[in-house]
Amino acid sequence: MTFWILWKESLRYIFRSRLPLLLLVFSFFLHYVGVSAFKESNWYSNGIISVMGPREGMFVSIYLTLFMGVFLAAIYGVWMVPYFHQGERSLMTFVLPVSKWWYPLVYSLSFLLLILLEYFILFGTFAWVFGKSALLQPRFSWGAVTACLCLVFLVIHFLLYFFSAFSLLLGHMTTLFLAAGSFIALQVAGALFRLGLDHKAYQVYRWMPPLGELIFSLKNTFSQGVVPYSQFVCWILWTVIGILFFRWLIRHPR
Repeated sequence: MTFWILWKESLRYIFRSRLPLLLLVFSFFLHYVGVSAFKESNWYSNGIISVMGPREGMFVSIYLTLFMGVFLAAIYGVWMVPYFHQGERSLMTFVLPVSKWWYPLVYSLSFLLLILLEYFILFGTFAWVFGKSALLQPRFSWGAVTACLCLVFLVIHFLLYFFSAFSLLLGHMTTLFLAAGSFIALQVAGALFRLGLDHKAYQVYRWMPPLGELIFSLKNTFSQGVVPYSQFVCWILWTVIGILFFRWLIRHPR
């Protein structure tokens, strides 16, 4: 019963904030404009004109979903998850006879519903732009698409608790700038190290979340149909670390 009360309150807070409506409008606009523009474009390589079809459009949609997922994790993690654990409201976390483990579970399930809405928009706009028949084309593997979307969910699930924990620890704006800077730095570092840059910083990079490898993992998974099991294990471990860190931070009022 306690779990359902917490989940009900979490969902009510989400809908009162109009986050699903914001996600629906902004994500639909981003996907529709992005995929439509991509469909109309042609690529020139060595004198050969390549027409962008549904297969390429699906990868663009997955990439846009990753962007929206990071954006959603930032909003939900930086401002909404810490709401019940900061200020006078934080006392409720300790007055209620509720296990502290229920909170990460409730936030994860609530976030899952938001991500499923994002995936619905992904396939809806893709079918709108390319037609429903494009979803049944054998040119791309649905197993690879599913693996990409699962990998995206693990990454943004980790980011959710990364944002939430540091928001409790450092504050909202500091976390937002720190997270944005770290995300960009890891992406750039991943690209540079793949080009063969030999630097001592690589030893530090190896122990960081593999955000710099994410785009390459998604590309290989989608194009070759190779499921990156090592990446899945890695991101599951990072997500568990994020949940444990968040659980440790909500032990005391803030």
